[in-house]
Amino acid sequence: MSGAGVHADEEKQAFLSLPGVPDHAATVVEQRNSKLWSYGRLALEVIMAAAIVLFLVRSPSTRKFREDMSSPVPTFPRKSSFFISNQTFLNEHMFASNKQTRLTLHNWLPISSDARGYISLPNHTEYDDLVEPLEVRLDRYHNGPGYMVSVFHQLHCLSYLVEKFQVGYSGENLTREVAHHSAHCFDYLRQSIMCAGDTTLEGKTEAGPGWGTPHECVDYDALLDWANKNAASKWRGPMPDELAIL
Repeated sequence: MSGAGVHADEEKQAFLSLPGVPDHAATVVEQRNSKLWSYGRLALEVIMAAAIVLFLVRSPSTRKFREDMSSPVPTFPRKSSFFISNQTFLNEHMFASNKQTRLTLHNWLPISSDARGYISLPNHTEYDDLVEPLEVRLDRYHNGPGYMVSVFHQLHCLSYLVEKFQVGYSGENLTREVAHHSAHCFDYLRQSIMCAGDTTLEGKTEAGPGWGTPHECVDYDALLDWANKNAASKWRGPMPDELAIL
């Protein structure tokens, strides 16, 4: 046998057995290594599975699905809107009389829903995050579960405060009921403003303080359309049509 052949046989023998270690001991080592490899592979698969689950939970599509399931209110589109003075809704001349105030506030009716913010929600039990529903009028003969949409509650409160401001401006005494309702509305609007947290940066404009700056806003037309499609019974107020307010 040539020297090269002898050398190759020696190398092969070195891999086949451990010097000074019996064959059964080598088998034990191999089995131990096999178990370690199996455990390592299992741990790796568990880690990969956990990573996939975490990715799915944190993905935008999954978050949107979970948000959709937690509330019956859809996510409305947003658009840029300039804040400008609109004297159709408020102006300094409207406080000359209570009638003039109410005629101006009457212009707010189209920006509230047909049911003044109340929606019908018969499947409210499907949403765990909702509080207990109100009992709202569905038609002339039936009531059912429903809710008030906050933005329309806010509009009602602001309209109420404007009307009562004129009453005080005209010199009438403030009643206890008006004081109680006004305090509620002031604090409700305070918390609503803080909740929305509009961080638009306002600067110097020709339109005056606070005006002429674009804000990123909810598409109010889309919101109003949704509220009307899910509205409870259409509101019928006690006042003549031209003096009806929110």
